[in-house]
Parts: sequence; structure tokens; C-alpha cells
Amino acid sequence: MRIGVAGLGGMGVVHARNALSTVGATLVAVASTRPANAHEVAGALGVRATTYDELVAANDIDAIVVAARSIDHARVGCDVLRSGKHLFLEKPGATTLAGHDALIAEAASRPSQLVQVGYHRRYDAEFVEAQRLVASGAIGEPLLVLSLSRDVMTPEPEDPIPAGGFLVDMASHDYDTACWLLGQEPIEAFAVRQSTVFPELDALGDLDNAVVTVRFGAGGIATTHVSRTCAFGHDVRCEIVGGEGSILIGNAATRDGLIVLTARDAPKFPVDYRGRFTDAYRGELAAFVAACSGDGPRGPDLEDDRRAVATGVAARASAVDCIPRAVGPDWAWN
Repeated sequence: MRIGVAGLGGMGVVHARNALSTVGATLVAVASTRPANAHEVAGALGVRATTYDELVAANDIDAIVVAARSIDHARVGCDVLRSGKHLFLEKPGATTLAGHDALIAEAASRPSQLVQVGYHRRYDAEFVEAQRLVASGAIGEPLLVLSLSRDVMTPEPEDPIPAGGFLVDMASHDYDTACWLLGQEPIEAFAVRQSTVFPELDALGDLDNAVVTVRFGAGGIATTHVSRTCAFGHDVRCEIVGGEGSILIGNAATRDGLIVLTARDAPKFPVDYRGRFTDAYRGELAAFVAACSGDGPRGPDLEDDRRAVATGVAARASAVDCIPRAVGPDWAWN
């Protein structure tokens, strides 16, 4: 399968490099809105540099990985589908439900084209094993999912608009994970936020830390702490609480006894998501290539992503309005 990559930020480069070593895939071209960036990455990887439009129009490409700005995902994704190509779309598929519904409609009119969304935790060995154990009844009925996703301390916050806000962009992984593990539909979200480290984010409707609680239709609960101010590294943990036990997923540095973590503990943690989920990123792209060729099951799709986006939209509005919000409406943001 001949692959192109649109968007050359952190995740785009990860996917492009992985395409070079994925069985059944051939990386043909990369694209960026910044020509110099496209040429630099293309030169390093030995492929063609293009614009987004050129990549979408190319007749020597079968599938495109879209890792653009989150706010552009739905538009670029629709362009890819209209071109007749398969689509691997980084999460979130859109930053509004209106944008997501346009994407779903486009995909529905082209059922022969495969769409997979980049929820890489579904390909991480620990999360996969946890899901298997939950499904097998190892801890009885799953009741709660407790998680945290902490990014390293950012030098300064980015404009939240291109990402759609932290509670849609980053936290979508936590919402998808909870839906996947519980097997239930989210119905309400309540978020409380802080902008103590970066107070300038408050007026923009964004945050540097937040806690989100999600209520599910069959009685399940999920809660997550998301942060962009972690002093010691990229910290992702999860506990699934069942009626007969719990399953813990965490960093090795956090598993035993009373722990105090500071910046001095940075060597114990991955620097960012690329270090924590290296194998998962390879696995999800390999699964996409196999599915496009009819040699494997489909991965997380637009319906999975819409649940996560809808939950994020509700949480984002809840954080600003300080009241619970139903999952489903396309709540206005700031």
C-alpha cells in the first residue's frame, strides 16, 4: 500500500517514519502547510515533498495519514475521502460535532474506503491486555475507569483554537479508553479546570489542568486528570475498578508504596507520548495497512471517535460554564 502523510508535526513524523518500516506499506510523499518543513522531512526520509492538495490529488498514493491541526482534521479528511483514498485520521476527527458529522457522511457514501482513527492505546500491550481481562470477567462487572494523562511542562501554552481545546484534543484518548473498557455510551460530562500555571488560558476557555467525570448510560463512571504541567515527564496511568477487583496500568516508577515525584525523577519517565507509546504507534499503522488490504479487522472508526469528540465537547463546555453538560449537543465553546 502506497502511503502519504499530511501534517508534519510530532505525530505526522512518527507515522511517516513508521510507514517506512511497516510490512505492506510504502511511504511515497509527505505534505506540510510549510514548504520548508515538507522538504526537510521528505529529504530525510527519501520521499517526495508536496502540499496537502498535491498529496490528495496524487494518483500514486492509496492511503493518506492525516496528522494536521485538529481543527483541520475533518476538512482534510473529507478531501482525502473524496479523492478515493483510504484514510488514517489522527484524533480527534473534528473539534465540533458539526464537523464530525460531515466527515461521517462523507465516509458513509464511500463504504469501500477504510477509515481508522488514531486511538493508539487500543494497540498498547498493557491496555490491550487490560481490555481482554475486563471482557473475560476477571474483575467482575466493570464499574469505573480512573485515569490520568499528564504531558510534560510546556514552556508556554499554544493558542487553543487550532487544537479545539485541551479537553477535546488531549483528553479524547481518555474518553475513548473509558468507552472501550466499559463498553457503554457516555451521557454526561462534568469538568473543573485550573489555569493557575498559565492564567492567560482562562479567558480563552482553556486550562492547564482539569478533572473530568463522565457518566455512562448503563451506570458506569469514568474520571480523568489531564495536565500540561507535569514536571517529571509524560505520565499515563489507568485503573479499571470492577465488582470483584481492579486492574492497574501505570508507569513502573509509580507502582510501589508511597511515592513522591518531582523533576528529579524525570529519568524514570518517557519525555513525551512518542516514548511511551512507540510500539502502539507502529501497531496501529500496521493494523490500518492490513485492514485496507483485507488482511485484518478494522480498527477504531469514526463512530468511536464521535463518542470521544462528543464527550470532549460536553466537557469543554462544562469547564467553562461550571455545570454538567449532556453528551450529544454541539455545545458552544467560550
